[in-house]
Amino acid sequence: MQSIIYAIDFDDVSDPQLISDYFFARAYGSSCFERNLQLLRRTFQEVSVSIVGKELFSSETNEKLLLLAKKLNFSFVSRQLDQLPQGDKRSAIVIYQSGLALLTKFTALETTDMEAPRKSDNGSEESSLLQSIKAACDHHGAEVLLCHVFPSHSEEGVPFILYRPQEAVNITSMGPDLVAGVKRHLEIRASQRSMDGPVSRLIVRHLCRLASKPLAAAGIHPNYVTLAGALSAFCAVLLFLDGRASPLAVGGVCWLIGGILDEADGEVARLQGKESTFGSWLDLTLDRVLDAAMLLALAWPLTLHEPYGEQYLIITLCALVAVSASSYTGLLYDSWMRSKDRHTYFRLGRDVRILIITLCALFGFRMLPIVLCGVFAATEIGRRFWVCWRVERSVQGIYE
Repeated sequence: MQSIIYAIDFDDVSDPQLISDYFFARAYGSSCFERNLQLLRRTFQEVSVSIVGKELFSSETNEKLLLLAKKLNFSFVSRQLDQLPQGDKRSAIVIYQSGLALLTKFTALETTDMEAPRKSDNGSEESSLLQSIKAACDHHGAEVLLCHVFPSHSEEGVPFILYRPQEAVNITSMGPDLVAGVKRHLEIRASQRSMDGPVSRLIVRHLCRLASKPLAAAGIHPNYVTLAGALSAFCAVLLFLDGRASPLAVGGVCWLIGGILDEADGEVARLQGKESTFGSWLDLTLDRVLDAAMLLALAWPLTLHEPYGEQYLIITLCALVAVSASSYTGLLYDSWMRSKDRHTYFRLGRDVRILIITLCALFGFRMLPIVLCGVFAATEIGRRFWVCWRVERSVQGIYE
C-alpha cells in the first residue's frame, strides 16, 4: 500500500456547473469525485488531491471543497504537477485525470509507452512533465495515466499504469447532465454480469431493477438487502415445512422474492460503490445454507406421512449433495474461465433453481422440484467439465 496524489486537470472544462456537479452532486448516494476517491482508497493507503486549474474556481466552490476535504479526510496538494517531486526526494505516484471521468480499474502500461509521445512536433523533447503525460494520454487514447513522478525524466524502469477509455468513462456524454450520465453508467454496469444464467438475464434482472434503483437511491446498505432476501427465503422454508398446499404456494412466492433480493443486493452495491469482500461472503454463505434448508423443508412432510418416507429422504440428500457441489464448482468455474480470458460465458446456477422451486410450489409439487434440482445440478456439473476441457484444449492449441 502506497501514498498517491490524485491530480485532476480542469483546464479544458469551462462550465463551472459541471465542475460543481462533479464534486458535490450525488448519484445513488455519492458524487462522482467521491466514487473515484473510494476506488483509489481500495488500492492505496493515502490519497492526496491536486486540482489543476483550481485557482480559477469561485470562492464559494473553493470553500465547499475545503469542507469536502475535511468530511472525506483528504488533503490538497498545492504545488504544480511538474513540481510534485520537489517536496521530497522520493518518487511520488500520481494519478492524472484529464477532464470529467468516472474511474473503474487499473491496467498496466509499459514505460516505453510514455517515452514515444514525449517528442513535440518539431522533434524537441517536451520540457514539462505535465505535457508529456498529456501527450501519452492522447497517443494511447487514454483518459487517465498513473505513473511515478521522478526528478529526472530519463530515469529508466519506472512502472506506469493506464486507465484505458472504457475504464475511465466520459460521463458527460451519457446523459443530459453530469448526474444523469453517472446514473446511466452505474445502471448499465450494475445490470451487466457475464456469469448470469438465462433466467437472471431474461427475468430476474428486469425485476431486480425495480427494487435496486429505489433501494440504492434511499441509501439502503447492500448488506441489509442481502439480509432482507435471506429473511424472505427463511419464511419460505418455514412455509414449506407445512404439509398443506396453500402455505406451499405462498412459500414459493416468498422464495421468488428472496431470489430477487439476492440478485438486487449486488446491483445496489455496484450502484452505491459499496462492493466488498464481506458482502460477497455473506451473500454466498446465506445462499448455501438456505438452499440446503429449502430442499429439506420440501421433503420433510413427505418423510412423515408417505409410505416411502425413507426413499424420499435419500433422494433429497442426493439432490442436496448435487446442488452443493454445483454451487462449489460454479465458483471454481467462474474463476477458471476468467483466468483463460473468457469474460463472457454461459452459466446455469441458482437462478434456474429459483424458477423451478417457485413454479413447482405454486402448482403444489414437493418431490418434483427436489428431483429436478438434483438432476439439473448434476447435469450442469458435467457441462462445466466439458466446457473447461474444450477451452483448455483450444488454449493449448494456440501455443502449439
